[in-house]
Amino acid sequence: MPRSYVIQPLTVENLNAAITLLEVADLAGAKTNLRRYLRCQPRCGWAAFDGDELVGIVTVLRQGASGFVGAMAVHPDHRGAGLGRRLLVHAQDEARRTGIATFLLEATPMGAHLYRRLGYVDEYETLILTRDVVSPPPSTRIAASEHAALSQLDLVATGTMRDDMLLDLLGEHESGVTVHRGGDLVGAAMLLGERLGPALARDPDAGEALFAQLVPACRVAVIPEPNRAALDAAARHGFSELRRLRRMRLGPAVAVRPEWIWALASPGAG
Repeated sequence: MPRSYVIQPLTVENLNAAITLLEVADLAGAKTNLRRYLRCQPRCGWAAFDGDELVGIVTVLRQGASGFVGAMAVHPDHRGAGLGRRLLVHAQDEARRTGIATFLLEATPMGAHLYRRLGYVDEYETLILTRDVVSPPPSTRIAASEHAALSQLDLVATGTMRDDMLLDLLGEHESGVTVHRGGDLVGAAMLLGERLGPALARDPDAGEALFAQLVPACRVAVIPEPNRAALDAAARHGFSELRRLRRMRLGPAVAVRPEWIWALASPGAG
């Protein structure tokens, strides 16, 4: 007999159970991101329950008319029962009621099959890169007064409006650098722990300047494959490929400029 699941909004009261699920599903790296998503947008997540047990989660971060799907996880004991599909369709239906027209995500190879069956199309690959040697991070930070200029740079690069997340990251990041030219912000990057991102640059010179200052203190960077300048720079700094994700879309195309994206904020937020 098919199991009967109940899908409800994911709340902070469910956060510990959701983090446990991420660990069981071998997605422990998403724990910090999930906390941030719920902090920025408390109603961005949904959870599936089997009785009192939380067995599935998904988030959809609202970014203007786009929604970025992340933290998608189903307990291994409940895979193969159609729960992932049901959970995502529910989240999409709810998100559409808020005005979201396009859904974006970075898919694992296992997840890509589900997304294609739901109508998602491939856009490009994204590389998760790592390195071993890490130096102390610089003491510089990006000031909150840069928020407006950073938001505009991010809007052109990603094609989405992510003000709430950027403002939250400005308060959280431990190190950050900016590049100005002619009085304009042409590049900005943050370091959170040992992970680079978001990192945005209008041209390779600005991107190289960001990397030179932050990458020595970074172990992980997630870079769109179309940004060959960023990947070449990462290779020169000793990064190697760990695995790949696949950027996918459901709905009208978004005017993203991956050549401006030198590192994602996270795979679940773009």
